[in-house]
Amino acid sequence: MNLVIIDYGSGNLRSVENAFKNTVKIYELKFTIQVTNKLDLISKADHLVLPGVGSFPDCKKGLVDIEGLINLLTNEVINKRKKFLGICVGMQLMVNFSLEKHKTDGFCWLDGYFEKIKTKGLDYLGREYKIPHMGWNNLQIEYNHPVLENISENEQFYFVHSYALQSKEIKQILANTNYSQKIPAIIGKENYIGVQFHPEKSGNSGQKFIYNWLKWRP
Repeated sequence: MNLVIIDYGSGNLRSVENAFKNTVKIYELKFTIQVTNKLDLISKADHLVLPGVGSFPDCKKGLVDIEGLINLLTNEVINKRKKFLGICVGMQLMVNFSLEKHKTDGFCWLDGYFEKIKTKGLDYLGREYKIPHMGWNNLQIEYNHPVLENISENEQFYFVHSYALQSKEIKQILANTNYSQKIPAIIGKENYIGVQFHPEKSGNSGQKFIYNWLKWRP
């Protein structure tokens, strides 16, 4: 199997690469892993991973600046049904648009949009909720999906974000987390999955998620 992590100038590529390589090594999976922005190599991959760090508009611009990349991704994922994982802003890009800074269109693969997290009240330690949401949170699993195999609601995943998905399409939300409000943490449909947390920074729980995604056969 050939996996490509897409390089469009959006940070933390090496930590994502290392997390996938370590998972492949530990579980003795047969994958080659590349980090690239070359369209011909992306088109040859079986598995596609789109990380994302920073603002939605900046990440979208980074993709637009690589001529043909967004159209290629849509063709490979939607038409050819290749497996896809969007991480953090990579997940956010999968929906219709974001209101970060200004309205910016996404890929429109899933229904919904992102708006700034609205905080109210105090956390369990009596502190005000801060934005960005930064730290460890557990998941509230909404649907049993292969990517959540052997992952319990007691396990913690690492989040860093200021915007949350708003969507009426409940069936595309596989798991939520809670930070002053219910926030979609895993979304997906058919062959594509997005996670708001960073599996590459989530220790053993993140590694289990990566393994589940790699062996998942949609």
